[in-house]
Amino acid sequence: MEIPRGNTLALKLLNIIQRYPPALGGSEIYFQKLSEFLASKGYEVSVWTSNANNLESFWATKHPLLPSAEEFVNSVKVRRFKLFHIPLQRLALKIISKIPIRALQCLTFSHNPIMPEMLNLASRCDETFDAVHAGCFPYAYPIHAAMKLAKIKKIPFLLTPFLHLGNLDDPKNRTRKGYTHPALLMLAKNADALFVQTEFEAQTLEDLGIQPKKIHLQGMGVDQQSCTKGNSETARKLWQAQPSDIIVGHLANLSWDKGSTDLLSAMEILWRRGSAAKLVLAGPAMPSFEKAFRSFPFKDKVIRTGPLSSEEKKDFFASLDIFALPSRSDSFGIVLLEAWANGKPCVVYKAGGPGSLVKHESDGLVVPCDDINSLATALEKLILGRKLSEQLGAAGNSRIAKEFLWEQKFHVFESALKSLV
Repeated sequence: MEIPRGNTLALKLLNIIQRYPPALGGSEIYFQKLSEFLASKGYEVSVWTSNANNLESFWATKHPLLPSAEEFVNSVKVRRFKLFHIPLQRLALKIISKIPIRALQCLTFSHNPIMPEMLNLASRCDETFDAVHAGCFPYAYPIHAAMKLAKIKKIPFLLTPFLHLGNLDDPKNRTRKGYTHPALLMLAKNADALFVQTEFEAQTLEDLGIQPKKIHLQGMGVDQQSCTKGNSETARKLWQAQPSDIIVGHLANLSWDKGSTDLLSAMEILWRRGSAAKLVLAGPAMPSFEKAFRSFPFKDKVIRTGPLSSEEKKDFFASLDIFALPSRSDSFGIVLLEAWANGKPCVVYKAGGPGSLVKHESDGLVVPCDDINSLATALEKLILGRKLSEQLGAAGNSRIAKEFLWEQKFHVFESALKSLV
């Protein structure tokens, strides 16, 4: 266990998040990076989180859990709270969440990590904090605990919602409807500061009644050392791919929301045309993906890696020719930055953060959300057009140092925090 630095004059920040590394995910990485950055600058940073390692642990008991304990990790005090489960949990919570009491809905959304011990501690915590910061939507339970603690202690409540907006051309799409549920908006309106990933997310919150002065445009960053300088030969040998093979890669929680099933359908179109490109899917698989994959006619052309270790992720990106993330449910998409850090072009839907982040025909290709034929056409354009593919990848790479370093992003948070305390 690391011994934290003592500093009686340091600001004390509590970060509350649904999961924390080693659990994998964009918001999890953000909270880890932010916590460790502030700790390195002398802040006393604590994290409250669940003991879940994967998302399905929130509602299912068959998945392994992390120890529910307290430890210091890189000078950050991390406390993992035990998840609570009941039989038929998702169904029971779904029924209760229909009652139009916003606070009750925050605690009973069926996808929530239920942690009674965290909620109770938020009401009676003896430890002092200068501010509490929480994330992310739609996991309202831990955010509600943060809001409750802030009100009791009369300290600032900061929120990074990671709003997923779905199809940017359809303001009534189901993703946006879910992430702007009145109970979630209640949490947002109670925050003293909100940190957003894109200008579109900022404008959406403003349109929904959030005061503009509370909204801070931050965005995400990338640690290039953690995702570059991989060994292409190692991964291609493992995948039985030749150096001349064109590889399309996808890294996500494999699901309909992340566009994984759409990507399968797009590649099916190309394979039926005779394309020799290979598809590599990395990351844990959600039930929606497994259901679709069972009946997929080209299973033999798909390479599935499962979750990647740190070194495997480097090799994964080094081995790709094209990175595809036709996601409907990303507020930003750190994996796009990781692809660009490796000089790879990106193909995305015009949806959420990726649709705002990627500049069409400048550093990637952006296609209409839900349009699988257009997705197939875009992939084929890069598969056949190696020069264009390399140009787009190089353009994305050039943006990293200018726009996407973590330290740049965390100064936005630190400045807002200091102004409130």
